[in-house]
Amino acid sequence: MAGIKDVAAKAGVSISTVSYVVSGKRKIGDETRERVRAAALELGYRPVIDATAPTKATHVLAVSSPLRPYTDVANYAAFFFALATASKRHGYDILLLMHEAGDQELRRVADRHMADGVFLLDVLLSDSRADMAGAIDIPVVSIGYTNDTANVYTVDMDFARMGREAMEKAHVLGHRHVMLYCPDRRAFLDGSNFLVRFLDAAMQRGEELGMAVTRKFASGRSADDVNLAVDEAFSADPRITAVICEENAAQIGLLIGALNRKGLRVPQDVSVMAACTNGPSARLADEMPMNPNAVCERAVDVMVEVLRGERRDVGYVELLPGEYCARGTMRARR
Repeated sequence: MAGIKDVAAKAGVSISTVSYVVSGKRKIGDETRERVRAAALELGYRPVIDATAPTKATHVLAVSSPLRPYTDVANYAAFFFALATASKRHGYDILLLMHEAGDQELRRVADRHMADGVFLLDVLLSDSRADMAGAIDIPVVSIGYTNDTANVYTVDMDFARMGREAMEKAHVLGHRHVMLYCPDRRAFLDGSNFLVRFLDAAMQRGEELGMAVTRKFASGRSADDVNLAVDEAFSADPRITAVICEENAAQIGLLIGALNRKGLRVPQDVSVMAACTNGPSARLADEMPMNPNAVCERAVDVMVEVLRGERRDVGYVELLPGEYCARGTMRARR
């Protein structure tokens, strides 16, 4: 049986164009639409032939959020429940998809008409789910900024801007030697969107400002692991006066404990900033947090607008600015 790729090849168009002809979610020129329909008829591709029959709304929105070995459960839960709460206000239930083969789950959900749209969480820079979005006939809203946004609507925090602002804050306070403490290296190597965008921007801005930046990845989640990372960083640069920690509240507590173990007081001897945490739970330190509620509410608004036919601007990207929260752990260097 012919598939969507066969129709696209015969009609000389992209897979996403065939998908839009099938779904009617985006305006396609008459000539192109007829060429796709002719190719589908010749190949016996049924979805296009039957596309005039509307699909009944399910009032369900799927959330694709693979559970990976390094997934931060606290952040996972915050975003999931924020999505569920915002969706419920619009009358939608949530279908949670957790398999790592998320692209195939998207196809299954779309082919079986199990949901009206899909949200992507825990997004990678190169994410196969964003590619699959062009081959299915329901809208996909990515809460995470992939490298290729052509087939999805994107809403996310502006993590690159947050990384730059974190370094600028430290620089204004007189800090010239900074430690960046980061989660599991596997997340960085996989291309976890928020982690890479924040760290790359912070490192680049630090270099532009003439700062010495020591980046350390956690080797584990225990106090011993954090102690080791701090010891190694200060051995590499004993002049460190500020630490920016891209971790959750529990790890920030361990970090402050590791600094105290070295005889360093916060903020008298060393300043500490928490970055990309999920908000008030990290009140131990000055914070440049994620904002799950704001991001998810905006993502749901975009999804509902698409489902109502109020917008067809697939490829749309909206990045929300971070908001710095001062709690007394960042101090001017003496």
